[in-house]
Amino acid sequence: MGLAAKMNKAKRVAVMLPLLSALAIAGCQTGGSDKSAASPSASTSTGAGASASTTASPKNELKPVHLKYYFYGAAKPGDQTVYDAMNKILQEKINTTVDFIKIPNSGDYTQKMTIMVNAQEEFDLAFTSPNYFDYYANAAKGSFVDLTALLPKYAPQTYAQFKPEIWNAAKVNGNIYASINQQIFARQAGFNISKPMADKYQFDPKSVKKLSDLMPYLEKVKAGEPADKTDQLYNAQMKNQVFSYFFPYYKWETIGATDVPGVAGSVEAQPKVFNEYDTPEFKDFVMTLSQFQAKGLIAKDALTRPTFDSAKYVASAIATLMPGIEQTVKTTYKAEQYIIPLGDPILTTPNAIATMTAVSATSKNPERALMVLEQLNINKELYNLLVWGIEGVDYKKVGDNRIESLPGSTYGPAPGWMYGNQFNSFVSGNQSDDVWTQTKALNDSATVSKLYGFNFSPDKVKTEIANCTAIVNEYKAAFNTGMYGADTEKKYAEFLGKLKAAAVDKVIAEKQKQIDAFLAKKS
Repeated sequence: MGLAAKMNKAKRVAVMLPLLSALAIAGCQTGGSDKSAASPSASTSTGAGASASTTASPKNELKPVHLKYYFYGAAKPGDQTVYDAMNKILQEKINTTVDFIKIPNSGDYTQKMTIMVNAQEEFDLAFTSPNYFDYYANAAKGSFVDLTALLPKYAPQTYAQFKPEIWNAAKVNGNIYASINQQIFARQAGFNISKPMADKYQFDPKSVKKLSDLMPYLEKVKAGEPADKTDQLYNAQMKNQVFSYFFPYYKWETIGATDVPGVAGSVEAQPKVFNEYDTPEFKDFVMTLSQFQAKGLIAKDALTRPTFDSAKYVASAIATLMPGIEQTVKTTYKAEQYIIPLGDPILTTPNAIATMTAVSATSKNPERALMVLEQLNINKELYNLLVWGIEGVDYKKVGDNRIESLPGSTYGPAPGWMYGNQFNSFVSGNQSDDVWTQTKALNDSATVSKLYGFNFSPDKVKTEIANCTAIVNEYKAAFNTGMYGADTEKKYAEFLGKLKAAAVDKVIAEKQKQIDAFLAKKS
């Protein structure tokens, strides 16, 4: 099969990508809790698959409420103009205004939100996932509102867009603590590499089957291009859990939070939990990245550099492939990219809940917060404001559902998978008109994990999990950037030793015990 045909066959999206906690909070819902919002009515503009009604009571029955909504992303000059336009719609629909608050870096997001939660700081909505602002841990310790009964009541169309088994993926101890964002659920790993550079240096993308296969290409670019253009050729994504991107390729899946050791085989008849860090695959990953660093293929100051020029990157690992990814990575890296798929798509529980929005246990208006989520899921105008910005300023329409970004844009595009229903999004560039239909078909056709619907409860090993997670995060950025250099193998052994001392085996045994019980109940 030719490269073009193979790439077309594998059209699937990325980035990332990339996203958290609670017991029922009857005692927390005091003060300004919005009890007036119980009767559905009113109309709104709708997104894909949504009907025309909304959960909100008529506006004049709702008291004015102001909320805080946290997610991560780089601040842009046009942010406030967009948020003002969104608030105009939200005020008209549900008498609500929102502070949309960005935290600049995905790695910093978890740290910031954890500090806020520990300080019992009041806020209303936040992005969460097994990767960022740990959904499982925060659900278990009471950081989030139990939405099991509230979602069908205050965000019924959002709740109705997924089958019950999809919602089962979000359950912790039997309850739902965040709303799932509609997007790509099936996961397929891969790489993107610069098409202009690969063509110039006659590098065949089909030759790449693993991370180390990128080295000949990166070395050629390093040798052939000006030094000031080659100081950051490989995007190490240092604060992300990059190794987990490759789990679908290995047919592994995360059990619980991504930074907690212990994964299992997705398609095995009797999946066994093991420490993914104590594997040949992870050792090869860290040793390869140390070679990248030694050869100058990763920024020498990656751990301290405040900003990076995305146009300089000529290769990157991709967490999630999906229809339309070519346009996404072209926009990110400012050049045409070859997409290199690894393995086949697989549907796992962590992937179904890879991007969610939780309601904080400190919120005084959880019902109204859910109404905001309902609007982001069913109101196409509102959703596209958040993702694309202002028409005529940030983009222009070139078709009923197709847009082009404008050169003078001071906003996005923002990552549409982070909020609401991505199937509401306009299409752009070389995305096909039916990209969201393709995405849904991919979700429906992916191989389903033997463990789909299983949710790990961390309650019995909370201390061990906290200790292991701290160790993973102590080493993660340096491993991702190859910064240990000649000491990498020594540091790797030290890392495994610390995990052992932190009782990683107890965590793995607890995960296995719960999986065995889950499988026994299914059979």
